[in-house]
Amino acid sequence: MTVQNKMVEIKNLYKTYSDGETKVEALKDINIEIYKGEIFGIIGLSGAGKSSLVRCINLLEVPDKGQVIINGKDITKISKSELRKERKNIGMIFQHFNLLMNSTVYENIAFPLKLIKTPKDKIEKRVGELLEIVGLTDKKDVYPSQLSGGQKQRVGIARAIATEPDIIMCDEATSALDPETTKSILSLIKEINQKLKVTVIIITHEMEVIKAVCDRVAVLDKGWIVESGSVTDIYVNPRTITSRKFFKSIDTKLDNRVYQTALKEPGVIISAVFRGETSTDPYISNMIKNYDVEAAILLGNIQSMENMLVGTLVLRINGKKENIEKALKYLKDNDVIVEVIGDD
Repeated sequence: MTVQNKMVEIKNLYKTYSDGETKVEALKDINIEIYKGEIFGIIGLSGAGKSSLVRCINLLEVPDKGQVIINGKDITKISKSELRKERKNIGMIFQHFNLLMNSTVYENIAFPLKLIKTPKDKIEKRVGELLEIVGLTDKKDVYPSQLSGGQKQRVGIARAIATEPDIIMCDEATSALDPETTKSILSLIKEINQKLKVTVIIITHEMEVIKAVCDRVAVLDKGWIVESGSVTDIYVNPRTITSRKFFKSIDTKLDNRVYQTALKEPGVIISAVFRGETSTDPYISNMIKNYDVEAAILLGNIQSMENMLVGTLVLRINGKKENIEKALKYLKDNDVIVEVIGDD
């Protein structure tokens, strides 16, 4: 990220719900900074507080205390009329599309423009542009019931950006879609982010969504932000148990049968995570040559995140104890993230 101007700041935010007898602390001391033009992810399991956070960001829920600052303005301290104006600057994309089922694709996309009393000729021009952006120019007069899930979400995206907002919030926007459709929707969101320079906030429980498009991420657990930072940093070196559940770069426990078989062999089992230039450098072959050890690959993968290659290997390293120690130090000295997961 080269631009570091803040679009959204959440400071010391708390939200509690009460049914008269029982109180539930949904959000506890939330602090987040989201920069202009980035794609920021908020990930958490069901009950972590994601929905509450979404509703507090656009102030559909009033926090108990704390600040929500958008583009330098604390929206917790403005009038209702000012808040309505500010909300026009936030586009929403929903899990279940929230389309008007008795209206055509054109009418659904035009709806937010009509609400702000946009002239008819400008609506027609803008809807035409949006249909082209989301690839639905041939579906202009079709009703939602005639669309696939992916097409419905494309209508939802077009509607969300119709008024040219600075922020798009995606609330579990791909959870109702199959994997291939999810990829195409995420690709479209990333394309819109890059072309329109709009800030995107993605709320999800799906780690693959975060890895695919986000620049940075906050991990939410039981109302707390337990970790935040670049997606790559948290992916390769998660610091909390919750982050490890989401961002474990590879199943280092392996298939139980493979793991138990590997343990019967002499040596040490490690996971080694390589990123950036280290992902293509021959550190393993150099290690074998220079430190008189053997290395068997048990499992491995390589993928791209934040335009950076990240590779993970699970290895069984065999040799004299002192040679293995030197070999692991060599990897660590070259910025390879090493974790011992099994030892004879």
